[in-house]
Amino acid sequence: MGRITRVAGAAAVLALLAAGCTAADEPDTDTTITDAATPEPGPGSLTIRWLAYTGSGEGAVGETELTRRPHDDGDFRVEFSENEVGGIGPAAQAGAWNAAIVSTLLLGLPLSGEFRFETSGRVDGPSAGALTTAGLIALQRGDTFLDDVTMTGTINPTGTIGPVGGIPEKVQAAADEGFTTVLVPLGQRNSPNQAGEVVDVVRLGDREGVEVIEVGDVYEAYGHLTGEPLEAPRLGGDPRLSNQSYDKVSAQVEATLARYDTAFRRFEALPAEIRTTLASSGLLDAAATASVDARDLAQQGQQAGAFLEAQQAAMLVETLVSAGEWMNPLFTQGLPGLELLFRDALDLGPTSARVTSFLDQLSTYSPRTVADVEGLVQGYAGTFDAYSLMVFAHQMIASIKARSDAGGYASLEQLFTDLSGPLLYARLSEAMLTSTQATFELGRDNPGTPVHEDVDLGAVGDFFRRGADANHTAFREIVVAPLAQQHGLSEEDVLARLSGADMAVAYATVERSLLPVITDYIGEGKPNADYAALAYGVTNYVRNAGLIDKYYNNADLGPGFEITGVRWQAALNRALDLGRQQLGAEVDALRAHDVDPVLGVGSYEAAGVMRNGTDSERFSAVNQYASGFVTARMISYLTGRDLAEAAG
Repeated sequence: MGRITRVAGAAAVLALLAAGCTAADEPDTDTTITDAATPEPGPGSLTIRWLAYTGSGEGAVGETELTRRPHDDGDFRVEFSENEVGGIGPAAQAGAWNAAIVSTLLLGLPLSGEFRFETSGRVDGPSAGALTTAGLIALQRGDTFLDDVTMTGTINPTGTIGPVGGIPEKVQAAADEGFTTVLVPLGQRNSPNQAGEVVDVVRLGDREGVEVIEVGDVYEAYGHLTGEPLEAPRLGGDPRLSNQSYDKVSAQVEATLARYDTAFRRFEALPAEIRTTLASSGLLDAAATASVDARDLAQQGQQAGAFLEAQQAAMLVETLVSAGEWMNPLFTQGLPGLELLFRDALDLGPTSARVTSFLDQLSTYSPRTVADVEGLVQGYAGTFDAYSLMVFAHQMIASIKARSDAGGYASLEQLFTDLSGPLLYARLSEAMLTSTQATFELGRDNPGTPVHEDVDLGAVGDFFRRGADANHTAFREIVVAPLAQQHGLSEEDVLARLSGADMAVAYATVERSLLPVITDYIGEGKPNADYAALAYGVTNYVRNAGLIDKYYNNADLGPGFEITGVRWQAALNRALDLGRQQLGAEVDALRAHDVDPVLGVGSYEAAGVMRNGTDSERFSAVNQYASGFVTARMISYLTGRDLAEAAG
């Protein structure tokens, strides 16, 4: 289903967890020891020379030999070779997995292959991600790297380059090694050094005989690295629905806005004290904004985006209404009502039954075309998210009840403050299920072609699951662990605080822990298990990549770990622009092959609204574009189009 776009921003004001600390810039943690020579590359390989920022606060240069070849059985395999124990750290391994996946997606290749990364010394961190991606693309295209050019920067699913730390030290190291050109992420010309002093790295490069060039994406970087062009996708015009799909979506927009209007009337019927309490969460304002956006988009003929915005509006008000009904005993019965509230809030039975029932419905659906797959995958993804949010809220409510029972609250006011957020999350999970069901109905039975008979659905699901795992590992290594060390917290405490301010963190964390449960329920041999695995993989691959892009060196964090600003606006702007191009071009390509990706068009249109919002919403827009692009690319692969092109 469409990603929840405004809840994450509004949820930041819910004060789920108290945290009296702020987050500061984290240095890039790449570390290398190059005390052994890298072997000469063999046929079909390419050696990249990457830049690092060591733990001692200096720059360094290391080498990795890349090898890429097809895999006979269609599997996707990554192999690491090191000459030091633990020489390639977890974050560096995750970055290599991500580079292999992104290069495959950007080239439109079959989702298989065998990749080998041979590194001497020790390295850990993601800042060679863009360089590695470019190297793997060069291997596929038969190009070579120029000897005197290198770069630093992370890589994102659509091909944009993310910010990194330690750039002044890296530029100095490149100069010392004889490089004449260094590429750095867009917007990072003025970067802090180890001492916290802002350095103009272009001027630094001038003094050291190195040309420093800012680049925003791998397409731009590729020309500098190889001397050969790599064309970015071109968007001829905003993608639109077919007339047939337009009428179908328009009817759903009207029905969803009617849901919103009904829920709003129910909200107005709540006692005044409850309305005031709930309105302070900010969700009512977010819902009103979403409803206005939905009506504006519908008026402009952008019905798919209007549907996602209308779903947003309806979900938020339905959440407030059901939370208000839960809270009513507190206002009518006082403390005895608190026990009643806890009893109802900790009863997972009704929501679990709805989840199970809908999963059973999805398992009996037989997709006829790749357009049906879009609806089915989004149905599974939305259900997993709703269930994860329910479990997350339940855990928080249970913790608050245990603290209350032990006399840990000095005042009822503090207890209610802590409880309000988890209650809203719990009720939101119910509303999400309703919207997921509507999204599934909208995404199915649209024009499309059959799934190609040669596609191995299990392998495709594994491809994206591995990407999800790689990005989650990197997120824990380069975001969560440094924040924990900086603030004297456990990693679990950091995850809890980030989850309280950003539901994407909650989804990613809880869903990964629930994977054994999900796998058991929809496991191998069960109906539509491959599509369910595909939904888990695609959703979490993009989501976890977005968390890295957001929190690793770009988002400023406040006392509650909420986003308070953006450090590198130019990088964020490029991510928005390229994401729009990638998704729009892929939708156009599908339309040219008789596939009408209704939900992909919705992502495109809804992201166009979000990109003009708050900083948090702009990050969400990047994720919306990326999610739509990766899903559309996956659908393209299922048609057999990319398989045929690669074979030709």
